[in-house]
Amino acid sequence: MTAQSEPDLRIGRVLKAHGVKGALRVELLTDFPDRFAPGRQVDIAGRRMTVAHSEGQDGSLLVMFDGIDDRSAAERLVGLYCTLPLADARTLPADRYYHFQLVGLTVLDRRSARTIGRVAEVLAYAANDVLRVTDGDREVLIPMLRSVVRAITPEAGTISVDLPEETGA
Repeated sequence: MTAQSEPDLRIGRVLKAHGVKGALRVELLTDFPDRFAPGRQVDIAGRRMTVAHSEGQDGSLLVMFDGIDDRSAAERLVGLYCTLPLADARTLPADRYYHFQLVGLTVLDRRSARTIGRVAEVLAYAANDVLRVTDGDREVLIPMLRSVVRAITPEAGTISVDLPEETGA
């Protein structure tokens, strides 16, 4: 990524090819599954793709794209992300943030009044997201729970947390 380029907004990840007609099993990485409605466009590895068909199935989506007509073509997309330009990000409700908005913020522990580090990435888990916070060689994993994350202030560049004492951070 160059200094001028913006990161893409990841909305899905191709898990595997499905069947012989080019269908793909896609893991949703968005709260807006309509991004995969027929006729919508997404980018995969820099290639603009048009959704021909999609349906929810087993907690993921089964998606067919125009021009991907056989299993061989579909298999070349396995493991890749479905993205949109960051400019296409939808406005989220108050107190909701895209992961990219959290990366780089400074995490402050309110109880000890000290800086823990900066958010290196946000890990997505079924139960809740987790902030991976680094400070040099030290790494702390902080669950994104209301009882722990007390305030997120992107305009100030900070996240305030109340860490449980057993964390040892």
